[in-house]
Amino acid sequence: MKSLKNNFTGSLFRALGFQSIIILSMFTSSGFTQQNWAINASVAFNTGQYIYEQRTDNYYLNTGIRYDGNNWSASVSVPLILQNSAVYDPKGQTSYSNENQMMDQASPHSPNNFSGGIGDVYFYGEYRLPSPGINLPSVAVNAQIKMPTVNRLTLFSTGEFDYGLGVILRKWFGTYNGFADFGYLQIGDPQEITYLNPLGYGLGLSKFFSAGKYSASLYFKSYTEIIQGVNPPRQLSLGLFSVLSPKAIFSFYLIKGFSESSPDFALSSGIDWKL
Repeated sequence: MKSLKNNFTGSLFRALGFQSIIILSMFTSSGFTQQNWAINASVAFNTGQYIYEQRTDNYYLNTGIRYDGNNWSASVSVPLILQNSAVYDPKGQTSYSNENQMMDQASPHSPNNFSGGIGDVYFYGEYRLPSPGINLPSVAVNAQIKMPTVNRLTLFSTGEFDYGLGVILRKWFGTYNGFADFGYLQIGDPQEITYLNPLGYGLGLSKFFSAGKYSASLYFKSYTEIIQGVNPPRQLSLGLFSVLSPKAIFSFYLIKGFSESSPDFALSSGIDWKL
């Protein structure tokens, strides 16, 4: 089951993208992007031992495109992934004793096993409901689809579709913006393993500076159990954002994981460019 550890880190990748969408939506509501197309690109790195005895490093190059309407947005993105792991044996000798434990068959004297590929395609859509009033939080509903790039389990894909639905609450307090998201994921099961369909929630707070040109945010994301007997992903991220021009936003994240299915440490940097 060589793809299990990478599917652990996929939840982090989704959480990062989800936080970026939430923050960019704040800029959208402030007039940065209205009824236009935007492209985005980011690089990311995460590392951790997960449920294994040796470390796994993941490198991402993500590209995507987004359209922002007056009260809705839609985006699509796809990652290029490079993984370095002594757990993964390119000859396919990694195996399971059961669904909860990985038996490492790779040589401890060969820690550098690089492999790369294209990850699954992610679609995201959000619809912002009419404002309920100045004293109440704004509400948005969202939908997510992960479309596999292959029809079988690989290191970078489950070979199955995933679906998600969620709700986002946002509330301004002067130059602060608090936000919370709640969602449900239906994860497709490959033949080799059965995933549980988790509930997820995120809590965040952003502070804007210099009339909105800069911002910083803290965001905590957690899920219920995804693999039976394995602690689900939980991570805290610090995000820094800067409006470089009327067309571009720069973002940078530092992330700390708090479970065996989250990376020990991760960072990401990207740019969103209005066309």
